[in-house]
Amino acid sequence: MTDQTMATAQAAGPAPSAAEIGAAHPERVAWMVLLVAFACFCVLTIGIVFGVYQFLFQSAVALPVSLEVAKGTVGITGADLIEAVERDQRNLTDTVTSISTDALSQATIQFHNLAEVDAQTSLLAAVTLQGNTVLTFDYANTPRFDWSQLPQRIQFTRFRGSLDILVTGVGERSLQMDIYSDEPSGSGVHVQLLSKGRYRLSASEDELRLFSLSGRGTARFLDEPSSPSSARAGQELVMRLGSRSVIQQDRMQSVLTDPTFSLIEPADSTAAPPSWECTVPPDQTPQGTYSLVEFEGRQGMRLRRVNNARTNGEVRCTQVFPGGLDVSGFDTMRVLTTFSPENQSLSVCGSLASECILMLRIDYRDIYGSHGSWLRGFYYAEDVTGAARKTCASCIQDHIHTKQAVWYTFDSDNLLNLIAEEIRPFLIDSVTFYASGHQFDIVVGEVILLVGNSTNNSGNGG
Repeated sequence: MTDQTMATAQAAGPAPSAAEIGAAHPERVAWMVLLVAFACFCVLTIGIVFGVYQFLFQSAVALPVSLEVAKGTVGITGADLIEAVERDQRNLTDTVTSISTDALSQATIQFHNLAEVDAQTSLLAAVTLQGNTVLTFDYANTPRFDWSQLPQRIQFTRFRGSLDILVTGVGERSLQMDIYSDEPSGSGVHVQLLSKGRYRLSASEDELRLFSLSGRGTARFLDEPSSPSSARAGQELVMRLGSRSVIQQDRMQSVLTDPTFSLIEPADSTAAPPSWECTVPPDQTPQGTYSLVEFEGRQGMRLRRVNNARTNGEVRCTQVFPGGLDVSGFDTMRVLTTFSPENQSLSVCGSLASECILMLRIDYRDIYGSHGSWLRGFYYAEDVTGAARKTCASCIQDHIHTKQAVWYTFDSDNLLNLIAEEIRPFLIDSVTFYASGHQFDIVVGEVILLVGNSTNNSGNGG
């Protein structure tokens, strides 16, 4: 600092303090206080309004979620990263980090709506984990208040294996299900289901497949900005992670009318859907019954015979293809069914293995016009002696043991691989499901017949 500068500073004197400025200019301080207070008021008001808006229109509460084990055991890993083994049923929360099945296991995650007091909850969706499947359940939420326009949301991540998915579309609010093969921020595939329907989903390290039996689903690669590809009823999307390619193909088709009873619009009548002809032999006493019912939140066909019946009886439902359904151009035919066996008085399927609580039957003609049939039965009541037959005289496979009062989904695999080529089905005449025995009570959620080809015959890449 030069001598001249120092002299100027000394002449000017020390800088005035804030108090001195305030004393000299009180109106400035008042304006500063007023502006700061107004800014705080604005921030507080905006924060309160935003918080109230978020609470009233954006906040959510958890949906009731339960896990039912239909076969084997299921591994459930919680937030503590310790895996517990489940063999029965339990409620799920968003603290679960992963659910896994081994090769011999099956479990179903069920999502219900929030019921009013004393009201029965309706099923919103059911996700069935087939064998060798693992996925993380993130959350299942519904808006806190009815006036919110947000959908109900369900999210899974880190999926590998095979899923059977039912979205019922029950209720006025829409449902959005998101399934990621990786984390949402990863490089896997994002599947989104926005409409009611029946879907099958499988994922491996190399590809993901989304097959829509009914309804519409979409899939997209997470790290690509392109719009998602969609699969409508009868279409399959194949997302190949290595080549980043998309194949949309019409590989399989569901050929029965009203195959999934949970997706049928509720009617005033509780009788069977008109596409199914259900009958009870008139001479059996006591009589069996059939009805389309609401059971455990989902709709299904209930086949029932009680009243201490001690003689054989049955209730059957059949769908006929007039003139026959030509399947000669297909190399794949499989049956899917979902059911809950409630009561069975006979062990296994009776002495001749012909009185199962549920039996599936396909009647057909081969290329020579000869008649044939495929049958497969299900039961839950074991025979303690171990001597009961598990294969009927007309069956080519053992009947299947399931659990009582638990929903089970069966996939027959390709039936054409089980039947000798020279007597394979040429025309399908009818598909039947029936309950047989003394006393029985079963609810059937679906019976689906799929036909198609194992290779893509009408696909297009994308």
